[in-house]
Amino acid sequence: MPRAPLILLVNPWITDFAAFDLWAKPMGLLVLAALLKQGGCGVSFIDCLDRHDPFTNAHPDVVPGADKKFGTGKYPRMPLRKPAPYAGFPRYFYRHGIHPESFRRKLRETGRPDLVWVTSFMTYWYPGVVEAVALVREVFPDVPVWLGGIYARLCPGHAARNSGADLVFTGRNSILPDLIDSATGFQVRNRAAWADFDLQPPPALELVPGIEYAPVMTSVGCPFRCPYCASGLLQPEWKRAGPARVYGEIARAHALLGVADFAFYDDALLLGAEASLKPALERVVRDGPSVRFHVPNALHIRALSPEWCGLLRAAGFRTLRLGLETTADERNRGWGGKVDTQMFLRGVENLLAVGFDGDDIGVYLLCGAAGQTPAEVAAAVETVKRAGVRPRIAEYSPIPGTPMWADAVAACRFDLEGEPLYHNNTFFACRRPDFTYEDMLALKETARNASRKAANPRKKGAGKRDEKTKGKN
Repeated sequence: MPRAPLILLVNPWITDFAAFDLWAKPMGLLVLAALLKQGGCGVSFIDCLDRHDPFTNAHPDVVPGADKKFGTGKYPRMPLRKPAPYAGFPRYFYRHGIHPESFRRKLRETGRPDLVWVTSFMTYWYPGVVEAVALVREVFPDVPVWLGGIYARLCPGHAARNSGADLVFTGRNSILPDLIDSATGFQVRNRAAWADFDLQPPPALELVPGIEYAPVMTSVGCPFRCPYCASGLLQPEWKRAGPARVYGEIARAHALLGVADFAFYDDALLLGAEASLKPALERVVRDGPSVRFHVPNALHIRALSPEWCGLLRAAGFRTLRLGLETTADERNRGWGGKVDTQMFLRGVENLLAVGFDGDDIGVYLLCGAAGQTPAEVAAAVETVKRAGVRPRIAEYSPIPGTPMWADAVAACRFDLEGEPLYHNNTFFACRRPDFTYEDMLALKETARNASRKAANPRKKGAGKRDEKTKGKN
């Protein structure tokens, strides 16, 4: 019988002008780790985004990381030469994460694996992927390297040509056991779990050193197909987990790892959740544990009924983000009709009525998409400000394969199809005469000023919230 293979999983660096750890763990990679362990494989994990790596934070070439509230924080970073496509762009460029020498040391300490799997996120962060693959090859020149994740899925041709990986995986998870069998000679045992979201084990959070917060996914996919969003491309089916699984993941991470902060990664957390998330949160309210919840991916505003808002408050939700995108209702209808302005105002009123403060609520506004004008975005900022919550500009990033992609390619003077660096929302490649880069900067400043003034002074129920979470800061 073949021995169990050792599979090394790598979360690569972020290479960008700026980056912040806003509850950003490699969920897909950690679920993959759990599936591999359940299937009988040995698993190692190296996180190039470890904020607390001692070697890195003590290195003279590194700006150290910093902790912020609820487990978030700044990554350590090192300045890099700007890639040629960004020449002349007035921002410094960094590698965010551990020092490369620390990565080399961790690779050597791991011992020779049978297979290395590198994940990827934003398409324009691919230089960090390329560097990670190159260092793996430097230390383990004869070990196969596979690449998966968002960049691999959205830009497979570019990844195949540039990443240095032996395999760029873009298929369904259900075929991975066969590929692993072929690569290692070991038969993965839990084949059914790879094909069924309901059968997946919880993410292998125990592999994350010094974990301060945990990601949770109660569903995959989304029922909406907004033209600027890749959710439908990455997860074509919309599925929900049962309440026992949702509650069990939260209780397990709290009991075994001491985690008090949880970030939901769902694209549609509250939609269709009456028989899944709702009973799980009701059990949290009734039985504990005493934890805090955060929703950086944004809630669907249409679900914010008084009943849901009361449950979110009682269960310990602390950081809310809402997906409004625009207050131009005709445009919103053209973008899929997931919300309108009156729906937004009712939802915010429901949240404030149960005791959430304006400080707790950020509202994402898409900025710079085809057809938008600066005046439209400024009007949306003002509407959000008047509602007593915080406007947050989400600069438009063109995503390959989405309905907006063709229009972006046609209108953009940069090579979006050939160079993923131009997808970077900070760079704002889709600037145009009627919506300039300077317009974008001015709108971001307007939103920042509005956000500072928008905190709502009401704090109904704050005593209950503070009692529930005291001692967890």
